[in-house]
Amino acid sequence: MRLLILAPALLLANTASIACDHVGDQSGAASIPLNSASAEGFVPDGWYLEKSVEGDLDKDGLSDLVLIIRQNDPKLVIEGNGNPRTIVVALKQAGGGYLRIAQNDQIIPVAGGAMVDDPIDNASDSSLTIDKGVMRLNISFWASAGTWDTFNRTFSFRLKGVQLRLIGYDNHHVHRGSGALDIVIINYLTRRKKTETGSIEDDHVPEVWSRITRKPLILFDDIGDGYEFDPDKN
Repeated sequence: MRLLILAPALLLANTASIACDHVGDQSGAASIPLNSASAEGFVPDGWYLEKSVEGDLDKDGLSDLVLIIRQNDPKLVIEGNGNPRTIVVALKQAGGGYLRIAQNDQIIPVAGGAMVDDPIDNASDSSLTIDKGVMRLNISFWASAGTWDTFNRTFSFRLKGVQLRLIGYDNHHVHRGSGALDIVIINYLTRRKKTETGSIEDDHVPEVWSRITRKPLILFDDIGDGYEFDPDKN
């Protein structure tokens, strides 16, 4: 995976067009069991378990599960892999087994074209993590043709009751042609937003802090396509 500089919420229309040139069809959500004794039990027929991480999301001392499962349809592997992914979140139960509390079938984009890198870096442990009760998903965008824009984007979620809510958003964007750099970091709990605008050649990029309007925290299930997420409209 190429090293990317972290990125902002604003993408050029051309970038969005390239990013969303999906090969797979995400309209059909995976049918996930509500309960399972293991991670593998949440994987439906025709899918496979791509990544699994453990951590205590609900602070009960038990290790919960976050899974990335992926459809395994050879017809969707053409110039790239157009098979969609689903994230499954399941809490460990005191009596044994796991209870699924959330799933998202869209947040990991399907970018199956040959000129677009996979949004998930499976060689990196940082693509999906649980740390101190916070689940983080990192996706990236890099295209070898069609746009100069590239970015890394991190979504942070925390459990409240049985609902995962978005508490943080980091978007680090660079234009490879001009070197223009934009960084947006939002803490939805403190309602503070940090913006940095400059160039990758700058020794120092000034920070601008602002407050965001108080709104209900966005649910994990409602994030939608991670490439199309716009914090100014959500």
